[in-house]
Amino acid sequence: MAWTLQTCVDVDIDELMTWFPDAHSVDIWGGPKFRFPYTRDTFCADCHWQEFSTYSLRDPHGKFSAFGQMGSRYGRSHLARLITHPELRGKGIGKRLLQKLIDVARDKKEFQEVALFVYRANEPAYQCYLSMGFTVHKYPDDMPMRDRCYYLTRTI
Repeated sequence: MAWTLQTCVDVDIDELMTWFPDAHSVDIWGGPKFRFPYTRDTFCADCHWQEFSTYSLRDPHGKFSAFGQMGSRYGRSHLARLITHPELRGKGIGKRLLQKLIDVARDKKEFQEVALFVYRANEPAYQCYLSMGFTVHKYPDDMPMRDRCYYLTRTI
């Protein structure tokens, strides 16, 4: 069996919510407008569950191992709210998730690039993105937090 990227199902929300023990972890993942503590309804609303294509990465045994979303922004496929299961961090799962999402973006043939925002202080995620070929791009003029985040892009 292989690692698979699947569209998230409703039950994934319940597990995903357990991956955030505190407001800081939610902020790093979802940004400063993400409410904490959250309810199932506020969690779904704040991660824009219905507005983005939402994916779960499953290991060869079907375990929910990582989560990510994809939409469009600034003429690129935009990746958002990427996270690896807390017990699996540092094992290359984030790179596996990124590659699967990039493959989806490539197959859609809508854009030539993928992009994402990352907090400057989130060094593990930043290094992961750089290792996958992302580079720092000019920060969008209309986006807040330019002093706290990088805007990264990569050709697909």
